Amino acid sequence: MAINLIVASHGLFAQEALKSAEMILGVPQENAAVVSITAGRTSEECLEELTNIYNQQSKKGNGTLVLVDIFGGTPANIATYLTLTKEDVQVYSGLNIPMLLELFLSNPENMEQAKNIIESVHGVSLVDITAKAKEGMGEDGDSMDTY
Repeated sequence: MAINLIVASHGLFAQEALKSAEMILGVPQENAAVVSITAGRTSEECLEELTNIYNQQSKKGNGTLVLVDIFGGTPANIATYLTLTKEDVQVYSGLNIPMLLELFLSNPENMEQAKNIIESVHGVSLVDITAKAKEGMGEDGDSMDTY
């Protein structure tokens, strides 16, 4: 991936989401890092960690994409500071595993491509599986669409 990626969340969600994506893909991902906001850490400590990761990553790649779990939470707030102080940072909330998988599989070369991927996955990652399963009753279960 020509862009850098930082995933940030409350607790260890981001860390485990990245590990899950890497397990599904079968390979560790380069240019991906995690910031976990855990009990006992201050916002300042987390911002310092995020900034240090950004500074290390910015030496390589075409910008940094930060995915956070919840808009308005501490991970989003510290990432907002980064996007307001650095020209090559894009921040999105709504971190999920389909988003990570699509980014890693698509390997975007720049932030515009990454933005398009994020926005397209967001629209299709929420699926009413119950409705799909009931629509597919009587059909082969393998023929159900996936996201």
